[in-house]
Amino acid sequence: MAAEAARQAVLGPPYRTALKPYGRALVALARARPQVVCLSGDLTRQCEVDLFQEEFPERFIHAGMAEANMIGVAGALARQGLLPFVHSFGVFTTRRPLDQIVNAVAYPRLPVRIVGFMPGVSSPGGPSHQAIEDVALMRAIPGMTVIDVADATETAQVVAAMADVPGPVYLRLKRGEIPVIFPTDHRLSLDRAQVLEWRPEATGGGAPTTGGAGSAGGGATGGGAQTLGGAVTRGGAQTSGLADTGGGGVSAGAGVSRGGAGIRGEAWTSVASCDVTLLVSGMMIAPALAAARVLRAAGVATVIVSIPVIKPLDTATVLSVARSAKAVVTAENHSVIGGLGSAVAETLAEAGLGRPLRRVGLTDTFAEGARDAQYLFTKYGLSTQHIVEGAWQVLHRPGPAPRAPALPADAGEYAPV
Repeated sequence: MAAEAARQAVLGPPYRTALKPYGRALVALARARPQVVCLSGDLTRQCEVDLFQEEFPERFIHAGMAEANMIGVAGALARQGLLPFVHSFGVFTTRRPLDQIVNAVAYPRLPVRIVGFMPGVSSPGGPSHQAIEDVALMRAIPGMTVIDVADATETAQVVAAMADVPGPVYLRLKRGEIPVIFPTDHRLSLDRAQVLEWRPEATGGGAPTTGGAGSAGGGATGGGAQTLGGAVTRGGAQTSGLADTGGGGVSAGAGVSRGGAGIRGEAWTSVASCDVTLLVSGMMIAPALAAARVLRAAGVATVIVSIPVIKPLDTATVLSVARSAKAVVTAENHSVIGGLGSAVAETLAEAGLGRPLRRVGLTDTFAEGARDAQYLFTKYGLSTQHIVEGAWQVLHRPGPAPRAPALPADAGEYAPV
């Protein structure tokens, strides 16, 4: 693989979890940037912006269950020099107000940040609440940046990183207990996809950041390290009941709960060539890491690439890692139509790079409602086992694919499906 590919260490499962990393990061950004305003579509607590409402009530707008109007208001605020952040579940910030996004925000290239929680089938609420086509819709809009981060560490950094991205931005986020997959020295990039590595030294995520000098984005490198006026020290303390007991911390003040030491005594590094490259985004990072361990144990050389920015896609890294592999597998918590898998397929085809490709995701179907999101991930083809089987089949390996073991997790921990 080309030497220029960016690389990042990861921790091992089960992962510690953080509560409200997005909400804390938005408050930190608002302290540094008085032009930040927050809009909520009747899901204030569920989208973590109750923290913003408490601290900046005069900069908070409760738009109610009127998402189309909320987008129009955000566009008007942006025209006045403000930086609006709009919040609801992903299906309600994309599908429902699509016309307003196009005409009131994207066409005039206004800096509105649209944040959609509960992506894909992470919601048990069925088709009315499952944003399985939000990436496809937003990718199709000219000038729209589309971001799908992996964990609490990246969530804490992405808010500041995307603040000065030109034009509109769509950010999709898991809600609830957010896994901590990356150590505290991880740096999210909005320019480069990153090859992920297990390293023996990645043992717990680094020093806690309670009360420490967060940088309102953790030194994200989307076009340069952004500190937004310097270290932000207010609000960094963890809230009661969220003390860090796992030896690690999430930047920008996210409270980290227990568990999840990193891999010890085992180094897994990318190689000059490999059997299969896994190109993944968002919530599929954790199952892709688990799948890669299963494949590696079965003798399949595997490289994982995290792609937090689906548009504009880092085509240079995609082509670099694809050239070094016999086959490519994409994995996304989204329909295989129009999302990451489509973006990768388009890139490979336009470059004339012939590689077998398998896309793991929802296959042209709506998902049912269920009490258990893990059940939905398994039923609709988004589990660790489905990634293993996709890689096995695309490589035409004989016999059945190896089985991915279930990874237990205690309360406050997260393990991939």
